[in-house]
Amino acid sequence: MKKTSVIICCCLLALICPVVSVSAISEGQKNSIIDNCEKIKDSLKNVQKLDSKARVFLGSHFETVYSKYITTLNVRLVENNLSKTNLINNQSEYATAKVTFVNDYISYQQGLEDLVAMDCRAEPEGFYNKLTSVREKRKKMVSDVSALKSLASKNVKFVTELKESL
Repeated sequence: MKKTSVIICCCLLALICPVVSVSAISEGQKNSIIDNCEKIKDSLKNVQKLDSKARVFLGSHFETVYSKYITTLNVRLVENNLSKTNLINNQSEYATAKVTFVNDYISYQQGLEDLVAMDCRAEPEGFYNKLTSVREKRKKMVSDVSALKSLASKNVKFVTELKESL
């Protein structure tokens, strides 16, 4: 039971931790993947479900920030001849980052679905390599979220500067 928990933790950590290098796995690792295949897949399905919920939450949050705050303010500024290029540029960058996040999430989700569908008993090495690939896609998604948060913070800074200049 303890060995199973260790294997499951290792697989979940493999999704989260950065990649050092992709190399052949040891016989022990292969055997552990084969022996615990169903438990690993159950854990991955749980990660898939949690990530899907997080994606819905983040996606709606990012869309709300964009449509109700960033875009609305810029439209009002343009209508009142107070347009600021830094706010417009930030809006453009935010829109691009939002699309990148959605595309990267789709790629990650497809990779995770493929991973869950794999027969880890028949292909433990391929399974491990796919797991490594999915981990990299997840890492990219985390980077996308950070970029969107940073752009939202920049927008707040620009709005504060605009408020002070009026």
